[in-house]
Amino acid sequence: MSRFLTITNSSSVNFGERKKTVKSQSAARMGNVTLNFLVAALVCLLGVFYIFEVNNMATKGYEIKALENQMSDLKKENEKLKIREAQQRSMYNIEEKTKGLNMIVPKDVSYLNLPGDVAMK
Repeated sequence: MSRFLTITNSSSVNFGERKKTVKSQSAARMGNVTLNFLVAALVCLLGVFYIFEVNNMATKGYEIKALENQMSDLKKENEKLKIREAQQRSMYNIEEKTKGLNMIVPKDVSYLNLPGDVAMK
């Protein structure tokens, strides 16, 4: 489409004279308004997207921090359970439990000696 609008009036133009042209300003102005509107809409859309992403990252950060705290608590609890396991497996604790079960300590222990390696067969 042409950017110039030719206005012709056969009575106003003599033979051999150039016709006057008028620039179409409404088409140029409409293009600038549309372009400005699109740029403003794009900036608004990018701003909303940016706010959404920052909010999403902050939420994920809090979730990660909560999971890290939970993990450290579980590690501490695991260490306590390992210590308790070692205490329960100690010989002193086993002897104390056997006294509570009315078990007696063997006095004469005899071992059976077999020729050769029995476990190797």
